[in-house]
Amino acid sequence: MLLKTNLRLLLSQLERLAETPYFSPKLDSYIDDLCKVTRELLARLETTTPGINQGIARFAASNIWMLTQFLTGSTTKQIPYEVVYAIERAASEWTSLRLLVTTAIVQEANFYFHGGNEQFFQLAEAELGIKMESRPVQIALPYIYRHKPLFCIPLFHELGHYVDSANDIVGISLLLDPIEIGPDLPELPTAKEIHNAPANQKSGLITICKAHRQEYFADIFSAAYVGEAAKGFMKEFCPEQKVKPTHPSSAARYKVLDDFVAGVPNPIVDMFQRALAARQLPSLHPRFDSIELGSTIGAVRPFAPKSDRELFGLFESGWRFLSTQWPGGSGSWEHLAEHQRIEVANDLVEKSIRNRMIRESWDATTNAS
Repeated sequence: MLLKTNLRLLLSQLERLAETPYFSPKLDSYIDDLCKVTRELLARLETTTPGINQGIARFAASNIWMLTQFLTGSTTKQIPYEVVYAIERAASEWTSLRLLVTTAIVQEANFYFHGGNEQFFQLAEAELGIKMESRPVQIALPYIYRHKPLFCIPLFHELGHYVDSANDIVGISLLLDPIEIGPDLPELPTAKEIHNAPANQKSGLITICKAHRQEYFADIFSAAYVGEAAKGFMKEFCPEQKVKPTHPSSAARYKVLDDFVAGVPNPIVDMFQRALAARQLPSLHPRFDSIELGSTIGAVRPFAPKSDRELFGLFESGWRFLSTQWPGGSGSWEHLAEHQRIEVANDLVEKSIRNRMIRESWDATTNAS
């Protein structure tokens, strides 16, 4: 009873989402495909002799539910269109798949990533005959930051988790650089200590080290796109986080980020470069250009990014600009209150990205005609 009821409710929600005005053909097509999968599941379950295994149907239904959860924020005015655009541009460098960034807007003070289950997409095609072209990069962000791009910088960290998950970067690093050999991770037992640990402790230590490697990779990936802003936001959001089984301490993460941004050799960075090379993926290096914003945002006018490198550079340079203006504005910003400097800076960065989106769409339309 509940399986079919859930599917009907999910289908109703998807159909309502499909009617929401939005300017992304990819998103429209993706929702339409999910509707087709859900209708076909219902049709198979409602036959006298069910045309699909109950276990398979439940697996598909749970995945549809999760995918729908991350569509709710993507089809309303709550979605941070401009940040999603930048994330999609970054994601396109790491896969040939047709990726679609979908978002969930949450009330908690947290950012997190949830990948789509590839087995579900394979099942939809093999069992139901429906091939879904897009693969979702599902990211959650706090509701209060939805229109503050400079406060959405952690989404590049979450994209790093997607790239890791999709390519098993940390998994490859465990083969090339086993935890019992190193490199040692800050504030954790050394590789030698892990190697000599009793069997009943070693498994837990390896799990912790793997989780820390995942966080370091996502940090470095983020810094490749937003530079010192990756550390800058972290210092504001979780300045003194202590080491935990799931995360390194803030101090340890700062050191790795500082070394990467400054080009200082670091064994953790080198470990991931080896893993990326083994996967025949690009190396991690700065993918942004620093921008002088004094004549544009400094004069309370949007900046016009001419390339993806300048698009990503808006986050690093915008964060640096806000950090210098926030304590006490100068020039055109001198008479703005503290909260207004934050609002205006984020608004101008948002408009700067939006201008590039509009120009790109215009160029695509005119060149196609």
